[in-house]
Amino acid sequence: MALNTDISTRSFIVALKSPFGGKSTREIAEMTGISPRTIDSIYGRACQRGFEPNARLIKILPQYLEDAPRAGRPHWTLEDWKNVIWSDETSVVLNHRRGGYRVWRRLDEVFTKSVIRERWKGYSEFMFWGCFTYDYKGPCHVWRPETAQEKRDAALQIEELNKALEPLMREAWELTTGMKRLGLRNKPGRVPQWRWVKETGKLARESSRGGIDWWRYQTQVLIPKLIPFAKECQKERPRVFVQEDKAPSHTHHAQRTIYRNAEVEQLPWPGNSPDLNAIEAAWPWLKRKTTRRGAPKSRAEGTKVWQQYWDELPQHQIQAWIEHIPFHIQEIIKLEGGNEYKEGRRDRST
Repeated sequence: MALNTDISTRSFIVALKSPFGGKSTREIAEMTGISPRTIDSIYGRACQRGFEPNARLIKILPQYLEDAPRAGRPHWTLEDWKNVIWSDETSVVLNHRRGGYRVWRRLDEVFTKSVIRERWKGYSEFMFWGCFTYDYKGPCHVWRPETAQEKRDAALQIEELNKALEPLMREAWELTTGMKRLGLRNKPGRVPQWRWVKETGKLARESSRGGIDWWRYQTQVLIPKLIPFAKECQKERPRVFVQEDKAPSHTHHAQRTIYRNAEVEQLPWPGNSPDLNAIEAAWPWLKRKTTRRGAPKSRAEGTKVWQQYWDELPQHQIQAWIEHIPFHIQEIIKLEGGNEYKEGRRDRST
């Protein structure tokens, strides 16, 4: 069901959009501030579950509006998790040493800023990507700044892809639009006109301020490194899943095409869930190793030392991290998705 909408809001939307309410999707969107796509999804799901919009006395029951049950994978065993390729990126800050600092403070100064080493999320000298499974350690990748020439080459390649993609997307759009306007429930307003834009499937790069967008992830990691590693893993474990978080570079619709063509399955992943990702434990391990004799002082030095310790990361350590996943799942269920970080509570004295 739609995100960020409670039952009363969904009921209000269904009532307004029904013939009894007589409001169009656009009018409801203006009234509620909810996107037209979400409104149509709520109404369509209610109709699928038994809501009858043409009844003389409409009934909107809770089962028409409630979220569908999502069991997730709480009963997966370790053998199931051995089929997963875990992947992620982490930021590397030069001249930043991993590890604890000793400070003098009073008992009541535990959360005082002057005795806490602050971290700035998003600031880094480079990003490091890696992947592994229970059986094998996969490739790694160090992201470097994109050059002006690489940007120009990417623009030309994307333009060629769009030329080939537009006829296919237009054909699919015309078929979908035609089915919607068969006359069974004619919608008011203008007849839709085809436009080749981002919303209809046109590929375009967004300004990422030097970050990692879908194009760089696809051309530097997904196609040359991650997919080949997954195909190798399939030889021993045919049902392999690739785990990625919900970073925009991972969830772009162009990536689904790559997975579909390669016949590699993606593991549906909940957002903001690092405790469920086995590779998250690798980053503290690597940051301790790479700064044990002092933090790297240049990008070249940092790249070299990170690749060195990735190669030295023992497989038995990877297996230990993956073996903890079933326990993590049960703990998260027990805490109902919360955490036990004291500084995250309103009453910090408890």
